[in-house]
Amino acid sequence: MDIDELKSAWQTLDRHVQQQSTLNLHLFLERKLDKARSGLRRLYWGKIVQILFGDALIYFGIMAAIRHRDVPHLLACSLFMLAYGLLTVVFGGVSLGRIAGIDYTAPVAEISKRVDTLRRTHVLANWCLGLPWWFLWIAIFVLEMKANVGVDLFVAAPAFIGITGAIGVIGFAATVWYFRRRNARLAGQADDADTPRGLRDASNALDEIARFEQH
Repeated sequence: MDIDELKSAWQTLDRHVQQQSTLNLHLFLERKLDKARSGLRRLYWGKIVQILFGDALIYFGIMAAIRHRDVPHLLACSLFMLAYGLLTVVFGGVSLGRIAGIDYTAPVAEISKRVDTLRRTHVLANWCLGLPWWFLWIAIFVLEMKANVGVDLFVAAPAFIGITGAIGVIGFAATVWYFRRRNARLAGQADDADTPRGLRDASNALDEIARFEQH
């Protein structure tokens, strides 16, 4: 084999190696992006359920407000449930919009930026939708007792309302204190406890791609 034939064979081998490397890279990226899409798809359906739950609260809040429009404290409980349902739907809709707005053909840095924005939205939603439950369950319980048993707990058991309300205030304050302390300890870093599994899987897959591209 002369030098020209050797050079040609070497170039052919080099092209094959490059093609194989490009194919492997493409398969790696597709596999990781599929994992990210799968994770966000689970989150997407979770938000659909959240919106349906919010719709149910809105419906029952409206019905209760109409039924108890002449009783101020029961009307306040009804409007509280209605407002919470609206907030649940709004946060669910915002998250769905952010998920739908992710372009998987964009650079990984851009996708990661959008996923991080989605994570921050989710954490904010957890705060805004989680803390009111210290009081929302009381409002729902009061309305259920009135609807199913015919008992107005504000009249029949004011001590129960006072005690549960005080527990709600203490629980609310303790929850805020705990998360402020924890966030200060984490120094702004994301905590897995604040992030659903689907979103964690998507973030981890994108991080692996980013690390791979840096090498």
